[in-house]
Amino acid sequence: MTVFIINFLLIVMWDILLLKMNPTDGKKKVFSAIAAIQWILVSGLRSVDLSRDVSINYIRAFEETKIMSWSQILDTIKEYLFNGLTVKDPGYTLLMKIFQIFSDDFQIFLVFIAVVFTASMAVWIYKYSSMPGLSFIIYSSLFYSFFALTGLRQTIATALIVFIGDKFIKERKFVPFAFLAFSCFLIHKSSVIFIPYYFVANIAITPVYLVIAFIIIGVLFVLGSNLYTPIAELLGFSEDAIEYDGGGANMYVFAIVTVCLASLILHKYIKSHREDVDCLYNLVLLTIATSLLVTQHHGFMRLQQYFALVIMIIIPEMVLTMQKKYRPMIYIGAVGFMFLYLIYNNPQYRFFWQ
Repeated sequence: MTVFIINFLLIVMWDILLLKMNPTDGKKKVFSAIAAIQWILVSGLRSVDLSRDVSINYIRAFEETKIMSWSQILDTIKEYLFNGLTVKDPGYTLLMKIFQIFSDDFQIFLVFIAVVFTASMAVWIYKYSSMPGLSFIIYSSLFYSFFALTGLRQTIATALIVFIGDKFIKERKFVPFAFLAFSCFLIHKSSVIFIPYYFVANIAITPVYLVIAFIIIGVLFVLGSNLYTPIAELLGFSEDAIEYDGGGANMYVFAIVTVCLASLILHKYIKSHREDVDCLYNLVLLTIATSLLVTQHHGFMRLQQYFALVIMIIIPEMVLTMQKKYRPMIYIGAVGFMFLYLIYNNPQYRFFWQ
């Protein structure tokens, strides 16, 4: 756990030194780069033994890909698309094969994935977060466990469809977004859950719309676990292990939903200084819907994780709605809560050489 605590405290320190004292756009870029580098090192240099899925399934797949021919991989993709065969995520196999042109070392592959995900996230935070320091602090407490330690296929898919795709959604560029969505579908089928966001992102947040949205959310919640099996089979994650214990997952979901509901109360204040407010709040509504489903079946965590990252953007906006004299106290409280949550989870860490 020591590595995570040091990493967390360093991010807080850089935030205070660079962004709390005469902040500039240049300092914002420097901070985002430093925080990203820290997480790339932590994620990329980790021991594969931290995750059973990585140490067994992912290493085996990496080694098997070495002896596969390019024609075999391309045939697998064609079968996946046109013959309906149950080949699992052939786009990930293709990605590994392309990477192996440059290196056949799995540890370097982990570094590559860490760079792709973290760099994409850092750019996303830099562009859309009003308080990048707080955004990285939230990631370092709530989201790192899956994206930096255990997930590989969904981590790549998230980087593409969420962090990069968000730009095309806001700019209403369907063709590049569709290309990303198709690529992610081949890498991790669950990513298709994010596609509906493109079509609802720019719907104006009105009282009538919120009523309709919450009726739909309520229906989904009532159906609950009955939805899991058909959705899991459709999106191909029924066999995936969700590495969350019941109590930890429920606490996580409670925190996410509470933040999202509180942000809705502050909608008119956030709307006054943010152009993409409709996009932001439609993502918040999708986060509430998928988070509540997790309480019915923890397997829905696979879907919820695509949306919940929005709290890295919405929490800073909520802080900025408060009077300036109260913001330092709120910031300290938020950082303190995140730090305690990190300690509560007691994450284990080893470098690959240990």
